[in-house]
Amino acid sequence: MTWKRMNAPAALALGFALLAGCSNGDGNGNADDPAAGGQADGKGGGAGNAKVVLSFTTSKSKIEEDNKVYEDLVKAYNADPNAKAEVKLTLANWGDDGTAQRTWVTTQLIGDNAPDLFQSKYLWSQEDFGKGLVTELTGDLAQPNPYAGGADWRSSLSDTVMANMFVPGTDKVAGVPTYSGTIRMFYNKDLFDQAGVTALPETWNQFLDAQERLRQAGVAPMAIGFAKQGGDRPDWMLRYLSDQTVEQLVPGMDLDGNKLIGSNEIVAAIDGGTLDFGKEPWKDVFPILKDWTKYWPKGFNGITLDDANEMFLRGDAAMTLAPPDFVKQLEGMNYGVMRVPYLTKENHPMAEGKYYEVASGNPDGVYVMPKSISAEKKAGAIDFLMYLTSPTVQKQIAERLYRAPVLKDAEFPDNIKPFLAVNEPFKMNLFGPAFSKNLYDTFGKDGQLYLDGSMSLDDFIAKMNAVAKQEADALKQSQGWNEANGYGTKK
Repeated sequence: MTWKRMNAPAALALGFALLAGCSNGDGNGNADDPAAGGQADGKGGGAGNAKVVLSFTTSKSKIEEDNKVYEDLVKAYNADPNAKAEVKLTLANWGDDGTAQRTWVTTQLIGDNAPDLFQSKYLWSQEDFGKGLVTELTGDLAQPNPYAGGADWRSSLSDTVMANMFVPGTDKVAGVPTYSGTIRMFYNKDLFDQAGVTALPETWNQFLDAQERLRQAGVAPMAIGFAKQGGDRPDWMLRYLSDQTVEQLVPGMDLDGNKLIGSNEIVAAIDGGTLDFGKEPWKDVFPILKDWTKYWPKGFNGITLDDANEMFLRGDAAMTLAPPDFVKQLEGMNYGVMRVPYLTKENHPMAEGKYYEVASGNPDGVYVMPKSISAEKKAGAIDFLMYLTSPTVQKQIAERLYRAPVLKDAEFPDNIKPFLAVNEPFKMNLFGPAFSKNLYDTFGKDGQLYLDGSMSLDDFIAKMNAVAKQEADALKQSQGWNEANGYGTKK
């Protein structure tokens, strides 16, 4: 399958053709729009069958064009007479860091008030399945996808992405991913030229040297802030530095042998003392992160994500970390995209000396259903998920949302290619909110103090270890994990 960009007139004409015969509403009070997304490449359900009404909640973006993508997709799906459901879309404003979303997911599920289909995260899908709150989807994935010419649904999805979806210690899946993201370093080519940075840095020391050149030229090297507790940019870098130095510990932590460290294996490592922030690799990772802050803006603890983005857009800073959709804001700028430079043994004794992915390459856009969903509504939700993971819709998600498709055999459009997860995969989501909101928030609150020099390394490590132990104990209780059952890996 080959994807090619169309010019605007051709795309508009296709939009008219695909939406011919649509009704005047999509369940959201929106009129037909010729620019709406195209119909998927197959038919679901059966003509003449009554459609089940399906409540569907996904995250609301600050970028209105991104919200329009989901409105268009829902409209096109609802217009298909063979679709099994009529989808009612809700865009939820959960913010950026995942904290509000996790609270919402938990309260909706516990209160038995969750939508029929809603956005979660892959680790949350596993945890909530262990609590008996969301339904299993393993058997459903074995069905043919009518929106992909009847191809086997599971076989059409990336093995790399789906390997992360299994509930720890089982062969069961409780969520379906609809895209995968990644993070890259954006840089201002003009500012690099002015500072005499002629070659993109590869190693961490080369990265520091480039930033020193920029600083000496009067340019702020990095646009990055930490005003929000758990702010994602510093947290992304903590995950990146940690993941590329923990490789030697992975075999001993990998209880199920899949080369990925799940939540249960993190808990086992905390219990067994392997995962101790006062030990390697973490005890030397934190100082590397702190040392790097000399190239961050002055007063970085008061700078928000939006502030940092504006710094880069104005040309006040030479680099920033961002996901692919940041490209949409860079029209007219002479920018480039590079991989985040890697640590060597000069920086850390356990450094692998190769590129890793930054906090990404994992399943994203993950949707789950409450355990209490009826069989009829579940069938409708499965049909809609098949539509979202069909080739036509995956193409729209890639081209319009700048998200990497989850299809196994997709040829990626040009706008996504610089962001594909082609480096060493991200293996352990230790610091992300999907594993522990409390640990994420602790890094935000106490990490601010450590990075600005207000807290000692020992005190910061003690705080992180205490919260990690509390989280491990809570997960053991809620999931039934313990040493005797191999933390869920023994039947």
